[in-house]
Amino acid sequence: MAVSSVHQREIVEVSFRFLDGIERIHPALVISVDELQEAEEGMFYAVLISSKNIHPEYTIEINSDDIVGGNFDKKSFFVTHFIAYFTLNDIVSRRGQFVKKEKFNDVVNTIIDNIFGDEL
Repeated sequence: MAVSSVHQREIVEVSFRFLDGIERIHPALVISVDELQEAEEGMFYAVLISSKNIHPEYTIEINSDDIVGGNFDKKSFFVTHFIAYFTLNDIVSRRGQFVKKEKFNDVVNTIIDNIFGDEL
């Protein structure tokens, strides 16, 4: 799928490499600013979205009112400690969904807390 750009707060599907070495296609929330794609030839950062809540201390549940453009088929979570970088070529599909700004800010703040702690 040829994608020319993505936008912060957009949900796309990409292939994540997990600790067991296996790659799985998952939805992901684009967290980096749009300008990064221009500066780094299509690169963007995204956080994993999963239907599994394996480490609840690192996840945020997604509710239907958090998303613009449709709902998830099953209960899902932002996995705030699982972030990766991708390029536009890594996008498997676009979902036509965006996370509302208030929820996005909550996700970003939780990512910062979970990765960097409260020392900042």
